[in-house]
Amino acid sequence: MTAGVTVFAGTIASQPLVFAHLLDAADRHGLALDLDHVEVICGGDPGKRLAHVFDPRDAALIRARQGGDSTVVLVFPEALIPGARLFPDTPLLRALGHFKPIRPRTLAP
Repeated sequence: MTAGVTVFAGTIASQPLVFAHLLDAADRHGLALDLDHVEVICGGDPGKRLAHVFDPRDAALIRARQGGDSTVVLVFPEALIPGARLFPDTPLLRALGHFKPIRPRTLAP
């Protein structure tokens, strides 16, 4: 897998629907996806949440590539087993690219 966070955009109404769609897409590609390492930003301005993950230049690029889509999905490298490649697009989400996070991601205990 390419290093960094894979970012997708689309128009899906909620995080549970995004997760269900991602699990279906992963299954079609023979992948196991750990949703603990996936963030979904639905509706509104994603700027603040993107700023916590990416430098300002990458956050602005993601927002520009997002276009009119209302949902942004961040798939962190830990979501896949080492060496697995993530699908490039899904029927409802398009890949915006791979971006380097500005800090390591930690999960709450």
